[in-house]
Amino acid sequence: MAGKIDEYKKLFREATVADQMKLFKLHIAIYLVVNIIWLILNMMGYIKIDPALAMWYSPVGWGILVIVHYWFYIRGAENLCMLREEMVEAKIG
Repeated sequence: MAGKIDEYKKLFREATVADQMKLFKLHIAIYLVVNIIWLILNMMGYIKIDPALAMWYSPVGWGILVIVHYWFYIRGAENLCMLREEMVEAKIG
């Protein structure tokens, strides 16, 4: 019985990591589209922002959040699954 549970946990972790990778790729795609449009509009002069460096606040700030997303939800996805498993097992037993 324990073998099936361990196999289930392994497959569940793999599926969770795959799902998180899909979400991360979507996050990257949205980040790129929005920020490329933002920078083009700024450089063409359709949007005026003072100081001029302020046009980089969005790409840099959001870029930091993309890195945080990767760090915790892609790199640490398996650890998050294990933590959730421990919480559930503690409630059951």
